Amino acid sequence: MQVIMLGPLMLKYSLLTIIIAVAVGYLATLIRTRSLDAVIRKAVLDDLMTVLLIGILVWKFSPLIFDFKSVIRSPLSLLYFSGGMSGTILAIWIGVLILAYKIMRHHKPWALYANTALTWLISGYGCWSLLQAFLEDGGWESIGTAAAAGAVVAYQFRHRGQMYSAYHANVTVMWTAIALFAVTLLGGPVDEVWLGFGGMQLFLLIVLMLSLMNKVYLEKRKPL
Repeated sequence: MQVIMLGPLMLKYSLLTIIIAVAVGYLATLIRTRSLDAVIRKAVLDDLMTVLLIGILVWKFSPLIFDFKSVIRSPLSLLYFSGGMSGTILAIWIGVLILAYKIMRHHKPWALYANTALTWLISGYGCWSLLQAFLEDGGWESIGTAAAAGAVVAYQFRHRGQMYSAYHANVTVMWTAIALFAVTLLGGPVDEVWLGFGGMQLFLLIVLMLSLMNKVYLEKRKPL
């Protein structure tokens, strides 16, 4: 386990890469949204930051839900452990539900939030993948993932004037699924789940098909 010692504190490389990725994603989002009205821009970024912080807290303290007995036996374990993949999934669901509630309750433009969040997520994920390649021995697949994310973010910046477009948000999701699926094909063998595809590959295929069908629907509803 690679760590950086800061006096008595021990900072894991894995945590450092996440912090850097979140910061890079935020910077990319700031740049992409600078054409928005200042009040609207601040409100959107503040809401997304709040959801992010709540998600981090849920992820960090999710062992209270998934491994309650161990935490009760050793409360200090919360300082050293997190919820892992189960905690991540729980944090994502809670974050999405909170954001959806805020948007519906206050009648906010969901397409604007979707486009902004996608910029933050994709650019941050691309940065994290690139750091994985150099700091955590992520290999060529991590580099490919970073390149795919970079291409999608470049597409977003090329269409920065469509922040309120649901169609643009959907196409961004579609291209992200295509790019990441292509990267998985270039990687090593995967644990087969169905028809030779791994779990992540099937998930990306489902996202791709849903976004493609929604794209066709939106084009028929309002020609673009």
